[in-house]
Amino acid sequence: MHRNYFTLYQAALELNERLAGATVTGICSQEKNQLILTFETADHHLFRLFVITATPRLSIFVKEGPESKTRQSAILMTEACGKSVSGIEISTYDREITIHLPDETAIILQLFGQKSNVFLVHNDVITDAFKAKSSHIGQLYPQNLSGEHILKKLESLALDKTLFISRLNENRTDDIVETICTFLPGFDPKLSKELLRRAGTNRDPSAIFEAFRTIFYELLDPLATVEEKENGEPAFTITAVTGSNSHTFDSVLEGLSFYSISMLKFLDTKEELKSFRTRQLQLLRKKTKELESYNPGMLEEFIRNYETCGHLLMAYLGNEGKGRKSITLQNILEKEAPDITIALKEALSLRQNAEEYFSKAAKTRGKLITMQERHLVLEQEKKAVERLLNEMESIGSPKEARKFHEEHGTSKPGKTQSGRNKHEQGLPFRTVRLSPEVTLLVGKNAENNELLTFEFSKPDDIWLHARGASGSHCVLKGAGMNHLDLIKKAAAIAAWYSAAKHSKLVPVIYTQKKFVRRSKKLQTGQVIVEREKVLFVKPSRESEH
Repeated sequence: MHRNYFTLYQAALELNERLAGATVTGICSQEKNQLILTFETADHHLFRLFVITATPRLSIFVKEGPESKTRQSAILMTEACGKSVSGIEISTYDREITIHLPDETAIILQLFGQKSNVFLVHNDVITDAFKAKSSHIGQLYPQNLSGEHILKKLESLALDKTLFISRLNENRTDDIVETICTFLPGFDPKLSKELLRRAGTNRDPSAIFEAFRTIFYELLDPLATVEEKENGEPAFTITAVTGSNSHTFDSVLEGLSFYSISMLKFLDTKEELKSFRTRQLQLLRKKTKELESYNPGMLEEFIRNYETCGHLLMAYLGNEGKGRKSITLQNILEKEAPDITIALKEALSLRQNAEEYFSKAAKTRGKLITMQERHLVLEQEKKAVERLLNEMESIGSPKEARKFHEEHGTSKPGKTQSGRNKHEQGLPFRTVRLSPEVTLLVGKNAENNELLTFEFSKPDDIWLHARGASGSHCVLKGAGMNHLDLIKKAAAIAAWYSAAKHSKLVPVIYTQKKFVRRSKKLQTGQVIVEREKVLFVKPSRESEH
């Protein structure tokens, strides 16, 4: 009933009481299909009136006090700014609220569902409009003088049972709800159904009349109520309700504000769930594609070839000498195998070239181990995303969606019995505890590295990365640049989560996160680092939490 004529009638009465004598200080739009009218009352309080024009689930609501945060705004209808409000009233015929200003000027709110609009009118001519300006500006504002005076007609029917039953029979159709909407002005389908519910199942005209008269006097002296449906959606009414999960307000404006804020949260939750599901599907496709590209056999073949070349070169050291680009040798390692031509580095001896091939085999073996570990992690992550998506399939309402978000780490941070922050448990990074106060966060891939460095890190956190090798971004929280022992432990872990993890010593750079920045020329996860220091450490894998 938030858009019902009777709700808006009561809202207009309250607005007139609170804003008569106030000054219009601004009219702006911060979001699509939302207009905000700001007033300063006679006692210097700020009062904002919100008008929502896009969805039938919202209409108008108010907030008192200044804007809590600055947002980009489109300033509109500047001619009205600085003018005082002489009065506010609703049309006796329709859902139009007029805010009267001096010099035959008015702001008119047309609250017709998705066709809602706001006009600035001077001498009955539209000088500005919130929506469809080009088709309205310069036009005469249409005056509805042919309609019925809603309250007067309803009052006459409430006072005359015979007249009520006569009009009911004159307009009767097969659809009783349509009948009531036709001969009772201001009654929409929802209010008509409430009337019939009170009249009982027999639909006796006398019972319908008694139910109408009761509701009519409730509408004149309403108690605004906001109740929550089973799916979590809020509902607004100014007729008497008996529900356990409801809030009542003596002020219709206060009830509308409570309802509107609840509805905005309800709609936001639906959008958040939809957006979250889209991101998870994208993540699933990405992990599936990466798993499909898994090909350890290629690296295994490289390892065999490198080792074969190294062993054959060692076996033919009698042909020692430099300056050759290649050498062709009998493959004594395999029966009936053809001779093999091995590429050489001209500046190196056969022994040195053999060592080069053994080194390549070792590095490739390291890559293979990393690939196999990554494959296991990907499989686990893919299963986790699939479980999450399956769980989302059972969500039937935004209320369940809110519960889902709370259970998956979007609730406010709190402490467990051990003192560990719950928010930390839900972080999308590897987490290593170096002490009760110090934590190391380790990125998992390029996108995750980017998220860790530029969304979850503070300027004074310590940022680490293996120098000259691909690997995880690491962020040390709770330690300073003077805590060298903790930084060394973190550096060893950073070395482990890099492509150089199989080397005996790995150079790891570290600096404060404020000296790490992006560049448009670099790929995701790549950064520019300044004022870094270097530690040579042995890669070490600490226990993960």
